[in-house]
Amino acid sequence: MNKQARLVSLLAITALAITGCTAGPSASPTPTVTPKTYVYAPLTGAKYETGTNPALDGPSVACKIDNLGVARPQVNLNQTDMVFDELVEGGLTRLVAVWHSRMPEQVGPVRSIRPMDPDIISQFGGIVCYSGGQLKFVKLMQATNVFNANETEEQGKGTFTRATDREAPHNVIVNVAKLQQAHAELAPPQKGFFFTSAELATAVLKGLAVDKFKVYFPSALAEWTPSADGTRWLRTQDGAPHMDIVDGKQISAKNVVVLQVRIDRKYGHVPKTTMVDSGKAWVFTGGMYVEATWSKASQTAPIFIRDAAGQEILLARGNTWVELMPMAPEGDLNISISEVQPSPRPTPIE
Repeated sequence: MNKQARLVSLLAITALAITGCTAGPSASPTPTVTPKTYVYAPLTGAKYETGTNPALDGPSVACKIDNLGVARPQVNLNQTDMVFDELVEGGLTRLVAVWHSRMPEQVGPVRSIRPMDPDIISQFGGIVCYSGGQLKFVKLMQATNVFNANETEEQGKGTFTRATDREAPHNVIVNVAKLQQAHAELAPPQKGFFFTSAELATAVLKGLAVDKFKVYFPSALAEWTPSADGTRWLRTQDGAPHMDIVDGKQISAKNVVVLQVRIDRKYGHVPKTTMVDSGKAWVFTGGMYVEATWSKASQTAPIFIRDAAGQEILLARGNTWVELMPMAPEGDLNISISEVQPSPRPTPIE
């Protein structure tokens, strides 16, 4: 190649370099990977990818749920984050059910407010829904930090309806999804209990295996047995499986917490569970249980559950039922310890 040909070749190569052209195929740019972020549901500890569960950005909705035989099976109790089983008049029980991470369009049947409900629900803030009640109890609830959605004031908003297949007063159904959406300005609840993975739950690591346990109220009985795989507790109410009419399944919980509570009789035949207090507790997770103590410092404070050394009891991520068991002789707890106990095992690493 002569000098002039070499010069032409060099100029061509230079032009290709300047224009970014190559003889081969174009190189693909390296994609930018955005790392995923996660949030945890405050009342269950469940993990969600950020933005995938809008309900977590809104307030919780706590509803007073009828628990008489005529009211069962109830509507969407298996969608709750937390449920409190409380003593009411006649020795029977009524439920405070709290929805947050899942917001159904129908829950119920919803009934009237009771004097201990302000001390149970105020820790969550958000919304409480109920159908009437004695004026003095309604005023106690209205004096809290919680938005009151009473059936009377909610008329015409599409949040409360009366089911035609149930007899009054056991037929009030509430759309908690619509209630939450109507009050998006309200803050999400503070964290309920302390949660971890199922294998790291305190009862699973340090507890005893149980075949079943029974919580006695004067005129009601709640019985819990482990599921076939031992991961959940199945509920029986007054000798019959406690069912959810929507999914057709037995009511179940990842954790069951039994709190021994004092009963205040200052309202005569209407008992008031004393919640701003402390006492004995039993925590059931993964087919196992441990004993503990509980405390609640104020109306808006969360319930803390600790072991004898003052360490927080860790529950498994998932829904929790809280049995507010009266002190003896009105209440009692019977735990059937399993004959076969798990062998000691090393603490797993989360």
